[in-house]
Amino acid sequence: MAIVVLIRFQTGWLESQNVHAVSLEDARLFFPSAAQVLPPPSGSGLYQVLNARDDSLGALLTTSPETDSIIGYSGPTNLLVGLDTTGAVEGIRLLRSGDTPEHVELVLADPAFLQAFVGWKPGKGPPPKIAAVTGATLTSYAIAESLAQRLSGSRSSLRFAYPVTLADVRKLFPTAETIEPAGSRWKVLGAGGKLLGQALRTSPAADNVSGYSGPTETLVALSPDGDTVTGLHLLKSYDTLEYVDNVRTDKDYLGLFAGRTVGDLARLDFEGERIEGVSGATKTSWAVAESLKRRLAAELAPPATPPQTLSRARDWALAATVAGALALAFTSLRGNRWIRLGWQALMIGYIGLAGGGLLSLSLFGGWAAHGPALRAAPGLLLLGLAALVIPWASRRQLYCHQICPHGAAQQWLGMVGKKLRFRKKTAPAAPPGPRPPRHRAATLWEALPAVLLCAAVLALLLGLPLRLAGIEPFDAWVWHVAGTATLAIAAIGLAASVFVPQAYCRFGCPTGAVFSFVRSSGHGDHWGSRDWAALALLAAGLLSVGWTRLDSGREQPAADIVALGGKAMGSTWSVKIRGPVPDPAGIEKAVAGELERIEQIASTWRADSSLSLFNASRSTEPVPVPADLVRLARQAREVSQASGGAFDITVGPLVRLWGFGPGPRRESPPSESEIKAVRSRLGWRGLTVADHTLAKASPEVEADVSALTEGWAADQVTALLKQKGFHEFLVEISGEIRVAGTWPIAIEHPLRTCVLHDEAIATSGTYRQNWKAAGHTYSHLLDARTGRPVTHDTVTVSVRHPDCMVADAWSTAFNVLGYEMGLPIADRLGLAVQFVTEGEGTAPQVHSSAAW
Repeated sequence: MAIVVLIRFQTGWLESQNVHAVSLEDARLFFPSAAQVLPPPSGSGLYQVLNARDDSLGALLTTSPETDSIIGYSGPTNLLVGLDTTGAVEGIRLLRSGDTPEHVELVLADPAFLQAFVGWKPGKGPPPKIAAVTGATLTSYAIAESLAQRLSGSRSSLRFAYPVTLADVRKLFPTAETIEPAGSRWKVLGAGGKLLGQALRTSPAADNVSGYSGPTETLVALSPDGDTVTGLHLLKSYDTLEYVDNVRTDKDYLGLFAGRTVGDLARLDFEGERIEGVSGATKTSWAVAESLKRRLAAELAPPATPPQTLSRARDWALAATVAGALALAFTSLRGNRWIRLGWQALMIGYIGLAGGGLLSLSLFGGWAAHGPALRAAPGLLLLGLAALVIPWASRRQLYCHQICPHGAAQQWLGMVGKKLRFRKKTAPAAPPGPRPPRHRAATLWEALPAVLLCAAVLALLLGLPLRLAGIEPFDAWVWHVAGTATLAIAAIGLAASVFVPQAYCRFGCPTGAVFSFVRSSGHGDHWGSRDWAALALLAAGLLSVGWTRLDSGREQPAADIVALGGKAMGSTWSVKIRGPVPDPAGIEKAVAGELERIEQIASTWRADSSLSLFNASRSTEPVPVPADLVRLARQAREVSQASGGAFDITVGPLVRLWGFGPGPRRESPPSESEIKAVRSRLGWRGLTVADHTLAKASPEVEADVSALTEGWAADQVTALLKQKGFHEFLVEISGEIRVAGTWPIAIEHPLRTCVLHDEAIATSGTYRQNWKAAGHTYSHLLDARTGRPVTHDTVTVSVRHPDCMVADAWSTAFNVLGYEMGLPIADRLGLAVQFVTEGEGTAPQVHSSAAW
């Protein structure tokens, strides 16, 4: 038992060292035009897949670890699933399996099995009906159940892949203290755990309900009994933000739905009840109402059909097999030759040829490593327990003598061999005398099963790729599953049993060695050689586990790092790549070309850039612009809104006024009248972002995305390097950093370090790029709300995030807000932020958000 516990413990550790990280190569199995894979938000498990224009192609997820408890024949299977933008299954690929390799290969060789799931929309209907793969019934059913459970469970939205926070819920329940998941909803609790109500989000049920230019997600407040809607709050939206704001602030419209039951709203007739939309945002308001209706209708829908389960007939048959074997072993029936032969024929026919339910080292090894298949095969588990417990309790081999079809086949072949030998002419029997001495070779051969058993245990502990089914003959009973080695062992063992009784059982069966070891020996079952052998094997196992842990913790030689670099965007860039780089000059040229493309889109210094041409336009009609510029503008506008205007996408004229943009530097600060005149042209609400266009509220409005362009450039270069097959690298553009793999990073002022893993960091500071006039220092960091440089004591802000563009934007926003105003927002949004404050004559102080 101690060895089994050790195997289970070690297997969990080994698997934790080999967690599959979804890569760009994985994404291209389903989406050939994929250019970037975004890591999943916390709790989501969905990897968003984007093309070169940052348009969503779909998402990826893995079935592990959520379905690791679903065991097939001998272990769980981890699958990679691709989902298109509608949530339908695009395709399925095997990542890793702890099940018997022969069974897994048989499932993968069946073209119809996994293909049956392609096109299924989880949540829109029951899982597809599948037929088990012959010869791999338990494995195929376990894979089907894993897919059904993973996809039909608490699947996150593909479009709104972020968690609902307590801050969101407080928009509807101001006194909320905590929220607790409750199925598809959340319980909202106040002081002392008092139930204030319930909340739910409209995604993913309404992700495809589009308003003017995209869907909007709504948070719905419900009464404590969950039956009445008490309020609505609009969360993230892909619709035109101006229209979304109109709906969000129209309390009369949102109030139309409050006080009504879930059932009433699920059957809402807009025309019949004469519900009109919000003036100027009709399509957006209609989409909000329709999303609410669909989401509540989904709440009232009957539960989805549960995943298929394997028929229990097999389990009852195995239970009957155990009962019959017990009767034969412990009653006088075992003395009846014809009953015994009939039973053996039944075992050969059912357990061997029909059921394929033989116990094996592969099965026990899988159960020891991953846990038994209690859900998938309780009958097989009962058979295994009987095979182990009965010898220990009664000194009788139940499985080997009464059930094993391979042992029964050897007995029958032995009887054939005995008849053949009796037919031969033999010399007269020798007079009785002492038994001849046991041949030394026989003794050595009889030790082989124990040696194989020890090798199997050590292979499991060390994580070695030993196919346990390949050192035994039992898979040969399902011949189209068996490998060459298995078939050869079966053929040789059965042929030898014609001449040597039970040849394989005596000289080759490691599973039989397990049953022999657990069998009690009588006389109080005193400590003996078997126990010393088990103790030695346990000691060897402990040493092997210690060695693997020590070896994994030993510092590995650092891989060669290739450094590339150049100038772009008015600053410098650098790339460091671990491992071989076949064409450094080519990579450097490709990165420089990508940065040149970005400048041509988003530069405020180039008069011919897409952004500058838009700013120069005097039209207030929607202007077509590149998709990349739309993405930048949308992100900048979202941060502008979320920061209360501290960050402002229209700040460009103010930047020029203070001498920090294109043009000459100032020698004195601007006057109050100049500041007032420029401020009248500012305001993030004056810019409208649609799917392919930007529009100004007045001709003087300008867009400035400089505060996030360098971070976005780091994201684009990261996508380029991943596309070229690199997995460990660091991209730095004007101080903004994004890494693939794990890299230690130094942060200035004060000097400190952090370790990044597949994420980005951006730092904004007020201690550089300043100018002085009349003994006063003016920071380059401007607050659009006042029209002046910031004056608080926050000197730097660093933000960590999976996307460098987001980190770049928020580092600027938080530096404008300052530590006191910014830290509560960072905690509310769950952002990893570090503020550095420095007063007059005092040392810098570091303040970190909860997520840092």
